[in-house]
Amino acid sequence: MILQKIVWQQQAVEETELFYKVRNGIQSGEKILLSAGGKVDFCTYMNIFSAEKWKEYTGIQSITLSITFEGKIKVLVYALSSVEEKIVNSKIMQEEMESSSKSTKCTSRIELPVKGVIGVTIVAEEDTVLYEGSYDTDEVASRREINIGIGICTFKREKYVERNMNVLKKYLLNNEESQAYGHLSVCISDNGGTLEKEKIEDSNIRIVKNKNLGGVGGFTRTMFEHMRDDKITHVLLMDDDAVISPEAIERTYTLLTVLKDEYMSATIGGTLLREDLPKVQYECGACWNNGDIVATNHDFDMSVLENVVKNEQIQRTEYTGWWYSCIPVEFIKEKKYPLPFFIHRDDIEYGLRANGQFIFMNGISIWHEAFENKLPGFLEYYDIRNLAITNAIHNPEYTAKEFKKMLFIQVSSNIGKYRYKYVDLNLKGAVDFLRGFKWFYHVDTLKLHGELAKYNYQAQPVEEFIGYHGIEAEDLNPCGRPETEPPGKARKLWGMLSMNGHFFPAYKSETTKVARPNPNIYDLYRCKEVVYADAAGKAICVQRSRGELIKAYIKMLKVFRLIDKHYDRVCDEYRRNYSKLESREFWQNYLQLK
Repeated sequence: MILQKIVWQQQAVEETELFYKVRNGIQSGEKILLSAGGKVDFCTYMNIFSAEKWKEYTGIQSITLSITFEGKIKVLVYALSSVEEKIVNSKIMQEEMESSSKSTKCTSRIELPVKGVIGVTIVAEEDTVLYEGSYDTDEVASRREINIGIGICTFKREKYVERNMNVLKKYLLNNEESQAYGHLSVCISDNGGTLEKEKIEDSNIRIVKNKNLGGVGGFTRTMFEHMRDDKITHVLLMDDDAVISPEAIERTYTLLTVLKDEYMSATIGGTLLREDLPKVQYECGACWNNGDIVATNHDFDMSVLENVVKNEQIQRTEYTGWWYSCIPVEFIKEKKYPLPFFIHRDDIEYGLRANGQFIFMNGISIWHEAFENKLPGFLEYYDIRNLAITNAIHNPEYTAKEFKKMLFIQVSSNIGKYRYKYVDLNLKGAVDFLRGFKWFYHVDTLKLHGELAKYNYQAQPVEEFIGYHGIEAEDLNPCGRPETEPPGKARKLWGMLSMNGHFFPAYKSETTKVARPNPNIYDLYRCKEVVYADAAGKAICVQRSRGELIKAYIKMLKVFRLIDKHYDRVCDEYRRNYSKLESREFWQNYLQLK
């Protein structure tokens, strides 16, 4: 049985260092050509074998390495682990192989180490062609019948959906050589009603039109649709605009077929790598931390072997994002459906129900635009409201004082960035939470979302700002530049005491500054005006205002009084009643399904 293929064709991104590193050789189509003395190193993010996790989650104790090649090679197998922040690397096998024509040969049995990962390097002793490779086992007596229903929610992102469905069709759905062939189906919730079925649908892909009730409405609809089929064992939620790796889905399927019984209720999570910096990992699972989110192994450069090995250590996880989240159907039946948050924090709240039962494996990943490269807009409302609801349900110890502290930090951050309208979104999110469960249960979600527009900035194409106060075209791509180093303690303290320079004259040389959507706030010190440009080519322009600063804090203090008065009662309401939002009956009515 093939457990994991060694891959070098970059189906998702052109970033060879995530797949292999070669000396005196080249990739030519589906082959790697090595000159005599050449070497290809597969001790990489996509091609290490996570020995510790395979032993833990499946019970497999040994593997062999299969290589399809022509020539003469030396195969070196290494065990790598992280001990006290240092990488321990030991060679555990060295074997020579020779073939005068294309053929597949296997190494001797490799006993899996207790900790860490296995990596492979191949050295050519004469000119050699490599065709394929894989980590195999003969220890599996039987495999589970696994069928994965992929659920994608989209709203007017036709080009991304078409791109991803073409990838799935080519490599998985219509590819009989894929291990997952015949075990995958796709349901797309079209919240915008703009997809052309004739371009996308086939026997394995179905589009359903859905009321636009945000991401959670679309994802829940796909859960509904897949659970109509008794053969579906797992629902894999994926973002519509993510860059999909077919290898990730195949590895997910293979792992599920051999999981121990005790792990069958676990969710398989996908690592998120940055689309703009494809070697950089945004997170490998995360901890909610009552709203002060801690992303696991954030900003790891996955072309660095040390990071690859550290990343495979089993760590505490509280949730995984729905950009790639493979959830057992039995879990959905037991824990029921998500809360109707519209957007943001829905995956977090649902993930908290799993009590830390998550599995992450190297190569099970997607690429996505970094969240800090997007203008937050109305998310400033949902992040506050949904955070409060999530904590009310899952953490009764989270106090009004802690909520006020979090709100103060968020409001102060937006004030420091001169984004005073976002302050209104923050405060409305808090006030709407305080309206209580009954309000939340009956609110017209679409009407509410539409009303948030008056609190938001109207973004414009970045081209509109070329020439404005001397701004040049290259200035309007701040997301493509390295972030500035954070200031020292003294600079931070002065920035806080001076309200980031609000009460000092603006620097004449920086009357208008171009910044990424979420800059270091101290980088805006004494700027008069800021143009925020995002990775999608949109921008807003804001000006510093002492009057708006004072008004913002006055409004915040008024909301603080409401929190003091109503917080405990409202939290109790949510804890007693939230189960009414999880039922199939509620969601059938909410989605207006017959």
